[in-house]
Amino acid sequence: MYPRTLRIVMNRSLSIAKYTAAIIEALEPRMGGEDLEKLKEFQEMNPPGDLVEGAEMTMTIRGDTMLYRNCAGGVGAIHSEVFCKALCDTYYGSNPVSPDHKADVIKGIKKL
Repeated sequence: MYPRTLRIVMNRSLSIAKYTAAIIEALEPRMGGEDLEKLKEFQEMNPPGDLVEGAEMTMTIRGDTMLYRNCAGGVGAIHSEVFCKALCDTYYGSNPVSPDHKADVIKGIKKL
């Protein structure tokens, strides 16, 4: 419901294929078989090649829209409530990919 931004900073080099595969692997089961074509859209928003240490990507979620900035500075958007809910669930749901990140966000919100 509330706008949020996820910032991913690579702590090591990784192929773009492995990066997108990991995100798709986390999102697909959370999407319940709906809007799966959005996963391909996400994959195509990333330039070919490798991600280097320090590369940054940002995902800003506002309602049913995810605004994306890839490591090369390219921008795009995905319009899908299902995709956005799955992305939020990946980081903030009951089984987050990074429990420490979720805990830190909750601590930060409590300080507001």
